[in-house]
Amino acid sequence: MRVRSYDEVDPFEVHKLSMAAFGWAFRPEWIRTLTRRDPRYPEDYAVYAVERGRPLAQIVPLTMPVRLTSGVETVGGLQGVCSHPSVWGRGYTRRLIEHVHDRYRGMGLRISTLTTSRNIRGYRVYSSMGYRELVPFYCASRNVPKGRRRPGVRLRRATRRDLPILQELFERHARDLFGWSVRLPEILPARVAWWPKALTRYRVVLRDGRAVGYLRTRPEEDILMEEMVIPRWDDFRAAAALLECRVRGRVATTTWITCRRDQERFRALGYDLDGPIPEATMAAPLDPGVRPRDLPAMFGTRSGRFVHYPTDDF
Repeated sequence: MRVRSYDEVDPFEVHKLSMAAFGWAFRPEWIRTLTRRDPRYPEDYAVYAVERGRPLAQIVPLTMPVRLTSGVETVGGLQGVCSHPSVWGRGYTRRLIEHVHDRYRGMGLRISTLTTSRNIRGYRVYSSMGYRELVPFYCASRNVPKGRRRPGVRLRRATRRDLPILQELFERHARDLFGWSVRLPEILPARVAWWPKALTRYRVVLRDGRAVGYLRTRPEEDILMEEMVIPRWDDFRAAAALLECRVRGRVATTTWITCRRDQERFRALGYDLDGPIPEATMAAPLDPGVRPRDLPAMFGTRSGRFVHYPTDDF
């Protein structure tokens, strides 16, 4: 097995690998956009385990800032981890992860992170390599009572011109939180550049014509609201009520709830929290001075102030 970068492999073979592993393809134009516009991505984009010229496993190594209890720190991130189904269980992914870990150590990083699901076979591989879940993720639902919406706020679809506003609202909302509470201003513009449909999920919350928050909605997937970045409680409550009056059927659902503040807000609105759901954010130490059992405390999970919103999923 040899390790090669994206520029050293055949894009057609990468296409075949991603289709076999994920059911969708890594398009070269997407990759060019991400490496040019999103500073989390390296110039060589991804690394591959290659045999006889054929890529059999892939990892996209990211670097990103997170807020630990000790301050903001750059960590590594594993994205797009996969191997061809024909070589499952033969150690290609494990050896590629070890290669990326060595790369991170050479950069002086202490921690590697990833997002995954407990439903997939890779979860056991990650656990065996020292990765630990940082915090449980929850969903929440409630039966929506009949009644009129609360006055005072309205929602509108976000546009590209709103991206700086979304960034400012997030920074204000997350400044006292840990985990993925530091968002580089290039992330949302880069995502919209390679996938314009991403912006259709965002709504700006307006009170008296002024932006007071934003949220995401995926009604076609039965997710009425998520990532409710709305600093003031009154605005949060009014935005939720406005969405609920538009719900299909009588049940409203939200998901990807991590921090205690969001949990308490949804409970106050009458939502039943359920979970943990399969989604997971995991971390592993790269520095011998960091123990796996110390990671949740380092990320502030015991304080209830750890957050990881869908925009920052990787």
